[in-house]
Amino acid sequence: MLGATFGATFAGCLFLVGTAGAAMYFFMGRKHDEERHKQEEERRTISFQQMQTIITEEIINVRELITVRKNFTSEIFFADDKKIPFLEVHMPGSDRKFQMSYSGTITCGCDLAAIRFMRDETTNRVKIIVPPSQILDIYADVNSFKVHHQSEGVFADNIKLEHQKEMVAEDLEAHKQLALREGILERADENVRQMLAKIISKHELNQSFNIEIILRGNSDTRVLNAP
Repeated sequence: MLGATFGATFAGCLFLVGTAGAAMYFFMGRKHDEERHKQEEERRTISFQQMQTIITEEIINVRELITVRKNFTSEIFFADDKKIPFLEVHMPGSDRKFQMSYSGTITCGCDLAAIRFMRDETTNRVKIIVPPSQILDIYADVNSFKVHHQSEGVFADNIKLEHQKEMVAEDLEAHKQLALREGILERADENVRQMLAKIISKHELNQSFNIEIILRGNSDTRVLNAP
């Protein structure tokens, strides 16, 4: 009888110890989960200053970002002649003709050091104001210059090197205006937006702020929401 009583008591103790252990295990596990969740929330919740620092540090080494680089080839053809005074008719032997080709490059982007941050604390909304993209450079590769034809009549003036440079400069300006009409600055703006959107996504900044990327053009403002 005594043995049976002792066995029952021992079994009861084991049950109580097991129950207490299980309760402690689940309690500690829940506490650990809560602490981990709290830490994750703290990591996701950052200050406005921290958000600015993160984005600034990402772009600090590319103050002037080239977002579009376009290579092109071009051909220049020039021809003129002289007129007989008072008659305004062609003077024989006064023809000049010149034909050459070259390769050029046009680059554009924006000064990322000029980016500004604005915050509406009541809505936790942040605007990233980006300066307008612009053409940074357009140039001809002098090593690519190739003269295909050049001729001067007996009474024609020689086509000098200075004149050739003027023709190339005029042709570069024509390519610049063409690129503007084709929307090269809009492409540059979009590349800047994508770069900033990747930074925002990479650091999960939109979990703490409602962020908008605003690209200011010369005559309008384009608002593009970051994903």
